[in-house]
Amino acid sequence: MSTKYSDGELNIRRAKKDDMTAVAEMIQELADFEKMPNGPKLSVTDLKRDGFESQPPAFQCLVAEVSGRDSNVIVGYALYFPTYSTWEGKSMMLEDLYVRTSERRRGVGDKLFNAVANEAKASGSSRLDFHVLEWNDARSFYEGKGAVNLTKTEQWCYYRLTGESLQRAALQGKIK
Repeated sequence: MSTKYSDGELNIRRAKKDDMTAVAEMIQELADFEKMPNGPKLSVTDLKRDGFESQPPAFQCLVAEVSGRDSNVIVGYALYFPTYSTWEGKSMMLEDLYVRTSERRRGVGDKLFNAVANEAKASGSSRLDFHVLEWNDARSFYEGKGAVNLTKTEQWCYYRLTGESLQRAALQGKIK
């Protein structure tokens, strides 16, 4: 079993524009883990533009950084953004939380998740939403935090519209 990082070794901080290269690498690692290696379509340039050059930014990002002798190394990230619930008001969506394989079971994911929860509460959010693949063992981590599987408890189905279907709907939905 890996040793947990001490408070001085592990720092959770807001991502900077220059961190997006490491984040993009980990997005690909996450896609590989999720058995979707061709999934990510974003470039580092897209992440920099959308997270740091757009107003308001399309997303927020935290990184987990480990202090080393000569440099600091980013070992995980959490990417999230505000949403809105017509029942509960402000909410937050955690899109990704990823920790490099070599750094797992050292408290990194726990600190990242708690930091996002803190961001949600600080923003006035009433809830933090996220989705986890059914086969992913991380489900037990989230359930241990008190997360509820809405597919089981409320029978919500998560849908997505992309590609030609999105294009067709958009063409039929022009606002005058």
